[in-house]
Amino acid sequence: MRILYLINSLNGGGAERPLPAVIGLMRACGHSVRVVALARKAGNAIAWLEAAGIDYHIVDDRDPERFASLWQAMAYVRANRPDLLWTSLTRATLFGQLIGRVLGIPVASWQHSAFLKPANRFLLRRTRNMSAFWVADSDFVARVTQRQLSVPPERICTWPLFEADAAVPPATPWGGEKDAVFHVGSLGRLEPEKNMELPIRAMAVIRERLPKARIHFSLCGNGSQMAYLKALAAEQGGGSISFEGFQPDPLAFCRRLHVYVQPSQFEGLCIAVHAAMQAGLPVIAPPVGAIPAIIRDGQNGFLLARPTPEALAERILHLYTNPGLCARTGQQARAGILEHYAKDRIETRGRTIIHRAEKLVRDWHHSPARGG
Repeated sequence: MRILYLINSLNGGGAERPLPAVIGLMRACGHSVRVVALARKAGNAIAWLEAAGIDYHIVDDRDPERFASLWQAMAYVRANRPDLLWTSLTRATLFGQLIGRVLGIPVASWQHSAFLKPANRFLLRRTRNMSAFWVADSDFVARVTQRQLSVPPERICTWPLFEADAAVPPATPWGGEKDAVFHVGSLGRLEPEKNMELPIRAMAVIRERLPKARIHFSLCGNGSQMAYLKALAAEQGGGSISFEGFQPDPLAFCRRLHVYVQPSQFEGLCIAVHAAMQAGLPVIAPPVGAIPAIIRDGQNGFLLARPTPEALAERILHLYTNPGLCARTGQQARAGILEHYAKDRIETRGRTIIHRAEKLVRDWHHSPARGG
């Protein structure tokens, strides 16, 4: 079948990072897929698509920040009519649902996050039946989608958007050497919901409590809070904080660290946490989204029940001064991720969902109501 994969943008966030693996599996099942974006935005995902040989199109590329209109997207889909519209993120899903209804094309839709803006939740709750079925990126998001959008369980399935690779070596564990630097890092969009202010303020607490500690924090990502966070870091005496911009390979970045921090206020699956755990790092994060489902506090990571600078600083310092604990926790994290997110296990779940889409298209075309 011909699949048109409609997505908000090619920005390079958590919804775009898995595209090569997801579309690669669709193609392995014999289907042709084109990614169609409503906007370019930063365009960080383009390199991933091109490296994987994936066909893509930006509906309106005159202004990278501007989304194409519904009518532009409708015209494009009409001219390049697929057998199935597969949508990702709220704007693309709402557009895809309306286009599918007008043009008589079935729609399958992703849900990536446990958090929906009130207006988006209101709209999706009313259009939920315009998607033939929904796909969640984690069991947690599936449960939240059922509750928030009133989607019945039989119309939502889970395809975890992370595949672990045992062939990729882990990070070098922290050894506690006297002159070595303890590397802590975070990945994410520099937007308020990612709460990157928390680790910056935690670094100031660390300097107060243990001034001679050789701890460096690397903050990676771009976003509207870049200037504010840089100013905050400078105000806090941020010589031990560096801003490293967008990272095309999260796993490569994590392999340079000893500890990973995910300070988000809400999450879905959170690919960055999975990448850090695969790299053998202890992860420190608040218990939000699907994170408590993979982190067992004190065993393979640490959950911040109180996400305050003081609590985060205390946990980082505890790992810094206990290299054995740091190494053991990272080893447990890696072992669990390699077991639960093994490639063959994830691909089996993905193929099941693709087969469901195949049946949807067959039944759609042979439905008497559609003249099949």
